[in-house]
Amino acid sequence: MWVKRSGITYLILILIFVMLLFRIYYVSFGDINDKTKAVAGSRSATLELYSSKGVIYDRNLCALAGNQFAYYLVINPRGFDRENIEYVSELTGSDKDFINSKLQKETVFVLRSYFEPKPMDGVYVYEGTTRYSEQPTASHILGYLDSEGKRGLSGVEKAFDDELSAFSSNTYIRYATNALRGVIAGLGIEAQSDNEDTTNGIILTIDRKLSIALEESMSRYMEKGAAVIMDCNSGDLLAMSSLPTFDAENITEYLESDNGELINNAMSNQTVGSVFKMIIAACAIENGLADFEFECNGGISVSDRVFTCQNQKHHGKLDMKEAFAQSCNAYFIALGQLLGYDKIIETAQLFGADSSIKILKDMSSSSGILPQESGMLAVANLSIGQGSLIMSPLEIARITAVMCNGGYLVNPTLYYGTYIDGVIDNQSGYSYKSKIIDSETAALLKEMCMYCVSDGTGKSAAPSVGIAGGKTASAQTGKIGDDGKEILNTYFTGFYPADDPQYVITVFAANGESGSKTCAPVFKEMCDFIAQNY
Repeated sequence: MWVKRSGITYLILILIFVMLLFRIYYVSFGDINDKTKAVAGSRSATLELYSSKGVIYDRNLCALAGNQFAYYLVINPRGFDRENIEYVSELTGSDKDFINSKLQKETVFVLRSYFEPKPMDGVYVYEGTTRYSEQPTASHILGYLDSEGKRGLSGVEKAFDDELSAFSSNTYIRYATNALRGVIAGLGIEAQSDNEDTTNGIILTIDRKLSIALEESMSRYMEKGAAVIMDCNSGDLLAMSSLPTFDAENITEYLESDNGELINNAMSNQTVGSVFKMIIAACAIENGLADFEFECNGGISVSDRVFTCQNQKHHGKLDMKEAFAQSCNAYFIALGQLLGYDKIIETAQLFGADSSIKILKDMSSSSGILPQESGMLAVANLSIGQGSLIMSPLEIARITAVMCNGGYLVNPTLYYGTYIDGVIDNQSGYSYKSKIIDSETAALLKEMCMYCVSDGTGKSAAPSVGIAGGKTASAQTGKIGDDGKEILNTYFTGFYPADDPQYVITVFAANGESGSKTCAPVFKEMCDFIAQNY
């Protein structure tokens, strides 16, 4: 009897144990009917959260591309509450229709957010990195990757694709999926990466903080244009920006655009205007015409064509310093006629006005084009930077540097070195530079530029702290705007601080009002920013 009761008790205990196991399974994996259906025929799947390449750093080891913190939302359509679609759309910047289309497929998918999401059913959140930050800068320098984020297609991403790919990694999760519907049966392990070291990469000469400030300033004054900030002695490019810009994370939006977002205006040829008077002045001083004077009556006649000064202003008797400050067309045309085509072209070539500038391997500016016509009318146009003359804003920045660094032509550079296993290897050194004009000539040109800012057309460029020098310009384009007026390319290019020049700042605006009204304020703001932060 005792043996019989013991057997029954034993069976009851076994039954209780089995029921407990079943309850544990139910609590852990959900409704038994759904789960058994999902598990039947299930298999393990791998989901890539994100891929990464070597980091692109600025000169201060701030990441320009790579190592930007982000949240990754792994969304299971079967468990997701559709009422959260609008929230997820705002959080991730993804279109609601896109999210709906993903949900309809009932396949697990991933969205990225720069902000921490609230808890949601059917959403698993992982911390990781993204290639570009929520406040991107220097997009035209960095370039962009292919749709899979693997291969560089432009800019630094393309030029250093092999080097950056050597430090690539992939981060992923594994989960169980129903063979028929592709539905999560249960998330597996935490996100894993096939490369733990994600800090190796290359270093550029760019200053991220300065670059962001430049782009913010440009956006307040123009819709289309470019700007360059360069160390006038070493040629290091500290910032180089172009408008309109693009979002490298959504590059497909711009591939068929007519607005030119993917064009780097800083490295593309533009009409030039009066900034070319810097070269005319340099040519005149080098050829013994520093003391040339001229009586301006508002214009000058050349081969039956009348060239007028701005607003047909009568400047009166001018020396070179005053003519430069007032940007007197009549004076510089008369000066150009004395110099002649050959001398002007020879000086322009010394300044590299007809050359391309290689700032990185596979990254070069457009080659400037000097006019081939040598007649009096052609020389008159050339003397004031008009006609068929075209150069890039980057080239204008390099020309400006000669005015303030003692007469040296520097080669702008973008590459600093590498950052590998915590070690910085500076591979750039000073870029190539050569003496092209006398120090005395450079000193006179520097003085003229300073006078242009203090007493000439460049007054609006005067910084709040210290002294600057520079030159305004407006260049004809031959294009007519909707208002019936000719569209002008406008410039201000100069250096700061004048007592010990370090920075060349060149600002270009397409369809600007004038160099003094559109571009000079950007120059001023950048001088003030530099004074406050460096």
